[in-house]
Amino acid sequence: MVLELERSSHTGRLPPDWAISRPKPLWRQSYDLLCAALRMAVLPDQVCERFGITSLRGERLAAVLPVVKGRLLDVGAGDNVLVKVYQRQARAMALPQSATESVGVDVLDWGGGCTIIESSANLPFEDERFDTVSFVASLNHIPERKEALAEAWRVLRPAGRVVITMISRLIGGIGHKIWWYSEDKHREVDADEEMGLNRTEVLVLLAGAGFTRVAVSTFVYGLNTLYVAEKPPVQYT
Repeated sequence: MVLELERSSHTGRLPPDWAISRPKPLWRQSYDLLCAALRMAVLPDQVCERFGITSLRGERLAAVLPVVKGRLLDVGAGDNVLVKVYQRQARAMALPQSATESVGVDVLDWGGGCTIIESSANLPFEDERFDTVSFVASLNHIPERKEALAEAWRVLRPAGRVVITMISRLIGGIGHKIWWYSEDKHREVDADEEMGLNRTEVLVLLAGAGFTRVAVSTFVYGLNTLYVAEKPPVQYT
């Protein structure tokens, strides 16, 4: 059973629509709260969804999808689920063609169709190609964080946005000790990785890369933080 659950956490199956629909009905909020320990510490995402429990990936997708616009680049995309769900929504909503040209990148192949790169410090895309660059639960795992955000700035169009989800060092430190199914248990961990980043650290990184107008909000009982920051538009003089 343990091996079956472990495999299921990396198969790349898309979450059901109900897992990312917001607002949640009151009965689902109550059910998720009742099952909080299971969904936050014990069961992989797809197993949670099998039992009708909103998964952590569902929570992240529900937070991130409304702020994604245009052509998306997802850095540290893992099984590429964000890009796949966004492309599905783009086709259903008849969004511009650029949205369906979104892409995920990662340094490891998790079987989701990502573009495999050597480092987030050197993205294989031309300047100003994307409207959104996301780091969903990944920036802390990227050793070259400053360089990755500098690359995000380079590949973003003026007025483009960077989207980050992040847990704190405390929650990350505890979580990564008990999340037996998490991806860091299936690869070598770099010495410069962190299991989480505090809000001040993320804000300093964003400011250092030149991003402005940072909006900060929380989700999953305040344990996870969403950052949305903007690359300034072109200034004409």
